[in-house]
Order: sequence, then C-alpha cells, then structure tokens
Amino acid sequence: MKSKNPYVRLLNFMRVANAEDSGFSGCEEVMAYMHESNALGKIVKITDLVQSLQFGTGPTVHRKVTELQSRGLIDIKRSATDGRAKSLVLSDAGLKHLEARNKAMKVVLQG
Repeated sequence: MKSKNPYVRLLNFMRVANAEDSGFSGCEEVMAYMHESNALGKIVKITDLVQSLQFGTGPTVHRKVTELQSRGLIDIKRSATDGRAKSLVLSDAGLKHLEARNKAMKVVLQG
C-alpha cells in the first residue's frame, strides 16, 4: 500500500534508490553541493568538500570523488596556474543524473 504521507514516500524512494546504487552512498550529496556551488559561481575543490565537514574525512571524500569520476558524473580539472590544485565540475552526464533524480523525487512527492 502506498503511503499518503509525502515524507514517507520520499524516504521510501531514497531507500530504494540507495539500494539500487550500492557503493554510491553519499555521492549524490557531493554532486548536489557541487551543483549549488557552481551555480553561485564558486569553484569546488576536494579540500572544500573535506572542510565542509558534511561528506566525511579526507579519504572518504577522495573515494566519493573517484567513484563519481569513474562513473563519468564529474570532471576534475587541473589549475593552469597551480598544477597541484584541482577543481571539480559536474559533467553533462552528472547534470542529467541530478535532473533525473529531481524529476523522480517530484513524482514521488506528488503521489
């Protein structure tokens, strides 16, 4: 039976989505953070993700970034002025992924 409570439907959607994407946990939050930061004109670096304290420790963040890059959802670009600095940008596939999730969540919330 489908719940009438939109909050319960959203939680169920997220539980099922996370089960389908095992090993991808927390990566969509990183993508959403990157998308919001990029929309505000901010360049996102791995150190920004670590310092935000919401994505875990340095090794955890590096695993998430590596996973996103291996799935083709983000691009990592080296700075032209400092070869050590890397900026993170959502790829076209990453943007499409976020848009698809957003549409799916809207459908779930609307019942």
